Amino acid sequence: MHSKAIAVILLLLLSYSVQAQPDTLLLKPGNTIIDGTIIKPYTNKWKVTYFDAQGKAVPNKVWTDYGQIIELDDKQYFHRVQDLYDPKMNLLVTWINMVELNTLLPVSFSTLSPSGGFSYYQFDGNHIIGSANNQSKEREIISIDKTLAESVYDWNMYGMLLIGLPLKEHLIAKLPYASTPSGELKWLVAHVTGKDQLSVPNNKTITTWKVETNQNLTFWLSKKAPYVIKLEAYLPNNTKMVWEMI
Repeated sequence: MHSKAIAVILLLLLSYSVQAQPDTLLLKPGNTIIDGTIIKPYTNKWKVTYFDAQGKAVPNKVWTDYGQIIELDDKQYFHRVQDLYDPKMNLLVTWINMVELNTLLPVSFSTLSPSGGFSYYQFDGNHIIGSANNQSKEREIISIDKTLAESVYDWNMYGMLLIGLPLKEHLIAKLPYASTPSGELKWLVAHVTGKDQLSVPNNKTITTWKVETNQNLTFWLSKKAPYVIKLEAYLPNNTKMVWEMI
């Protein structure tokens, strides 16, 4: 009887251990688990605040985000434009992403700045080509033309790539991406740690998924527009940047 009781306890402990394990997904481009069709046209705007090591807040920048769905040759694409402004609303840089809507497979990514900086990359499965200047006085052009071991996503999509995941508590997803400008193959790890209620403009509250990554970035995401509700970037010396909707 005693041995049977021990066996039952061990079985229950094993069952609990298995149930408590996070769901881990290794996602390669084209995996149907990633679904961008939930994305609808939207606009968003965040204030960006810098926090020093003592926690003192310093207003820093304003960041806008505009997403639209376009159709080319009978295929739908998600087209995203982000603009970064200084506190006086001088434009600093623009980011432009184009991905296939259904799969979030990358097509192109580019940046432009009034100072003359630029980059442009094209993706085709595991092949990436592009060029950028290095912002030096000489404006040296850095070009890449690489075939990688894996097809990749574009991590320059940031939170809008994570929106395509089947977000649920304890989910861990690993996705390959190409680092720009080097074109090096790397892996993004995203861990959904739970839900948070966040206050947003107009006295509203939104239920969000908190997603931590191995990129020193934590996102608070909603499956409804405007999707990326909050972002924290963790910097050296115990400092950070925080994006909050305005």
